[in-house]
Amino acid sequence: MSSRSVKALLIILALLVGVIAGLLTGILSHLSGSPWPTAIRDGGGAFAVTVTLVILIMGALGLL
Repeated sequence: MSSRSVKALLIILALLVGVIAGLLTGILSHLSGSPWPTAIRDGGGAFAVTVTLVILIMGALGLL
């Protein structure tokens, strides 16, 4: 596999981890009593933070 393909797969992995974190955060936020717009906002924030953190960690490890 080329280096470009590996980097693309790692970024896709970061996005998938972010989607999972965002979904779980949104669901848990709604189950705790928050209205849907607040739960969606919380899930979106968790997605953004998780993707950023995973990409920064991969970069620091020299994978990207």
